Amino acid sequence: MATVLLFNISQPDKVNLLQVLSIRLNFYCRIVPPEYQGCVIRDLLDRQCDRSMSGKPFHDEMLVMDGLSHPDLNFLLNELIRAGLQIRLKAVVTPTNEKWTPAMLHAQLLAEDRMMNRNR
Repeated sequence: MATVLLFNISQPDKVNLLQVLSIRLNFYCRIVPPEYQGCVIRDLLDRQCDRSMSGKPFHDEMLVMDGLSHPDLNFLLNELIRAGLQIRLKAVVTPTNEKWTPAMLHAQLLAEDRMMNRNR
């Protein structure tokens, strides 16, 4: 089943919208506690992760989406925009990043965000 991992999403309106969308689009919405940020993304998706924390947890909001069809992914992102709920760091699971920890993906997304916004 398609899954969206939620990292550091604490605002109830964001969590509620994502949970409503998960029912509509048939994906599993999983909140990942900070103590699981040292796990590998694929292990989190497969529920094969024990609590393991390596390094300092990050505190930015981040969505990691796996298994959503292209139309469902577009619908999800458009609904977040329509509702005015911004989550800056978002990623789709790939064969490469599924082997990373959420902290590694977070660092990569921050680097990409800095590069994209450097000339603004």
